[in-house]
Amino acid sequence: MKKINTLSKVIVLLGFIFISPFSQAQNVVETHKIFEAEKPILFGGGLLLAGGSNSFQFGVNPELLKSYNSYLDAGFITNIYYSSYNISFSSNEKIKNFQLGAGAFVRVWPLEQFFIQLQPEYNRTWTSANNYSNGVKASTSFGATSLLGGIGYGKHNTDGFSYFSIMIDLLDAEQSPYRIGQLKSQPIFRAGFGIPIFTNKKKAD
Repeated sequence: MKKINTLSKVIVLLGFIFISPFSQAQNVVETHKIFEAEKPILFGGGLLLAGGSNSFQFGVNPELLKSYNSYLDAGFITNIYYSSYNISFSSNEKIKNFQLGAGAFVRVWPLEQFFIQLQPEYNRTWTSANNYSNGVKASTSFGATSLLGGIGYGKHNTDGFSYFSIMIDLLDAEQSPYRIGQLKSQPIFRAGFGIPIFTNKKKAD
């Protein structure tokens, strides 16, 4: 009797081991079919707000993207950024920067929650300096093309998206907004979320 009970337990365990991966794979296939059928268009972006006793930063990155399937997103992004700071804590000279840019991006999801992103963009920067001690003012503007590349973690589905990413400007142009005042491009940390604004529903095969 004990041998029969043991054999039954082994059969049940083997059956569970066999069925479980099949069930998970089936769920992935069904999710992929839903994504293929609906192909949602989503709108969202990220927000930057920071500051201290002698500095202030504010930025937004609205983005519009389309999910073509569970592995590929593509879309457009804009950059709006403002910063104001003193050169040093005791300095009477204040620097102000305003940046406006736009670009396109592709996110490839080789794994369910991890993605690779490539993002060409162009940014225009307007900068001004005002020395309050002697009244001297100066201003200039310049533009630069960037190619951002990096990795991220997040999720995307027919209900929306959220992510955290780290990228770097691969072109490393001298007037890139990701390099101003630095010897080389600095890492770019971004986080954002979005919601669907249009869903093209079709019957999945």
